[in-house]
Amino acid sequence: MMHILKKSTIACLSMLALLSGGSASAAPPLELVAQTPLPAVTGGDFDHFAVDLAKNRLFVPSEVYQSIEVFELSSGKHLHSVTGTVQGPHMLEYIADQNALFVADARNGYCDVLDASDFHLIKRITLRPGADFGVYDARTRLIYLGNGGKALKADNSVISVISVDTREVVGEIPVQAAVIKGMQLDVQRNRLYVNLRDKSQVAVVDLASRSVTASWTFPGLTGNAAMGFDALHRRLFVGARNPGVMFVVDPDSGKLVGTFGTVNISDDMTYDPVAQRLIVSGADGVDVFAQDNPDTYRLLQHVDTLGGKTSVYVPSLKQFYVVHTKGVQAPQAGLQVFKVN
Repeated sequence: MMHILKKSTIACLSMLALLSGGSASAAPPLELVAQTPLPAVTGGDFDHFAVDLAKNRLFVPSEVYQSIEVFELSSGKHLHSVTGTVQGPHMLEYIADQNALFVADARNGYCDVLDASDFHLIKRITLRPGADFGVYDARTRLIYLGNGGKALKADNSVISVISVDTREVVGEIPVQAAVIKGMQLDVQRNRLYVNLRDKSQVAVVDLASRSVTASWTFPGLTGNAAMGFDALHRRLFVGARNPGVMFVVDPDSGKLVGTFGTVNISDDMTYDPVAQRLIVSGADGVDVFAQDNPDTYRLLQHVDTLGGKTSVYVPSLKQFYVVHTKGVQAPQAGLQVFKVN
């Protein structure tokens, strides 16, 4: 039977299981190892990160402060702030063989291409206003980036298809929604799953025809932004924001498998196929779930992240990063670095 378990109930059950099982001394899934303050960033949200493994860098966009904050990936040390180029940075994508950073600039209506050595502007790819979330398909070297919609006071948006090699828009996928959020690639079926937040729906995009072929909705799905994907076990994870609920979906049938309580206002979900865990970050903190089987999940740990809701996991370093803004929960903005056990 499908049901919603409150986070507090799951936490109590998890603690009892640990105590009764004699494994209370085991290391928690996430351990805080570094905190880096950002006193100069005095307000506004951060958005989705990019990682440069070869040069040991983490890039974090600050939307209102109009900057890209650069950190040392291994330690979390703040290296510098990139200002004066982007006006409303959202999703970032780093292309290693070009040493180029692609930046969705919502305010300007561009995808800016920056040289990641000194961050000068290489090219400005014109889009509609409101460029926000996107994903990179390394197979085809294409970025799928949502834009338009609410920023134009319109009920329809597009997903622009951008070639990282020609640095041009090579196609568009029309979407009947004002707000496009989280996306996940399904390489096995050559699909893109897309959160349509204002519609409380998940759209299925066929990448061959570049068209929406189906849309799904489920009772209680509202404010859906975060999305994760387990390719091996064929499970799609969708986060409702308020109240915080994780929806587990069979992407082959479009059927709801189950729902589980989690943090409110989730913005990122990461599935770790090695540990078979799902990490959900939201305004209430981070929840780490164990996947007992494709249909059953247990809360292992809840971590306070001072309101940080955007995150990224770097498997090769076994480190997880969350950034929080200045606000009620934190006197100043900052980055938290967690060791993943």
